[in-house]
Amino acid sequence: MAMRPAVPVALVLAIVIASPQAYAQAPAPVVPAEVLRTGNAAATAGDWLAVSQLVDPLLRGQLPPADLAEAHRLAGLAAFFQGRGLDAENHFVAYLRIDLDAQLDPALYPPEVVTYFNDIKAKYNAELRARRPKQKRYWPLTFVPVAAQLQNGEKTKAIVVGVVLGTFLAANLTSFFVLRSWCTRVSDEGGSSATCDDNGTNHYASAPTVRAINTVGGVGVILTYAYAVYDGVKNYRRRTREQSMQPFVSSTTDGNAFLGVAGNF
Repeated sequence: MAMRPAVPVALVLAIVIASPQAYAQAPAPVVPAEVLRTGNAAATAGDWLAVSQLVDPLLRGQLPPADLAEAHRLAGLAAFFQGRGLDAENHFVAYLRIDLDAQLDPALYPPEVVTYFNDIKAKYNAELRARRPKQKRYWPLTFVPVAAQLQNGEKTKAIVVGVVLGTFLAANLTSFFVLRSWCTRVSDEGGSSATCDDNGTNHYASAPTVRAINTVGGVGVILTYAYAVYDGVKNYRRRTREQSMQPFVSSTTDGNAFLGVAGNF
């Protein structure tokens, strides 16, 4: 009967001893949020080489959008201060594509990198504007008070218009029903008139005041509605123009500023 070759005892012992050591030396999983916190601390200290060493490996993996944006921001800063202009531009553009309203706080970073970032933002303004989701807006809503103002993004004005319109409307309707309950129109050979008494109570003295409230309420409703429609139409057109033309302000490296407009002409 054939015999199995014996396994050397030394090899078995080496495997048994090495296995726990290999298990103990397994690298801990990388937590992106912790790496980014460490990267921000290194950025605050101005250690841009450490920032690159921390953040660049993260960008080779899969990250949530918020972490990815922060990683590109830090990588862009590190590349800029290390003199790698093209890399800095690519990272800042990637950062802006994720966060369309991104800014560099001038209180935290030197003017030269803030200016560089703003120049990049201006350079890619058309692309970034195209990425911004367009709000659906409807022309018929411009004729509906409150809804027109909300559609135009003016919440405070919508509240004011709603309160004023509601007050005038309540005054008009309330006074109308009070007069209707007080006064009865009667007709005879000489024409028609209104008699204002309710269950024997004479309301002739109070009726003129209530009629004035009714008139003021009605006129107020008409004027408020007309203003709300005018405001809705005017700002609807303004916001439509703003969606086709996006102004921007940027700075140059010599400290001058310039104003530009990006859009379809």
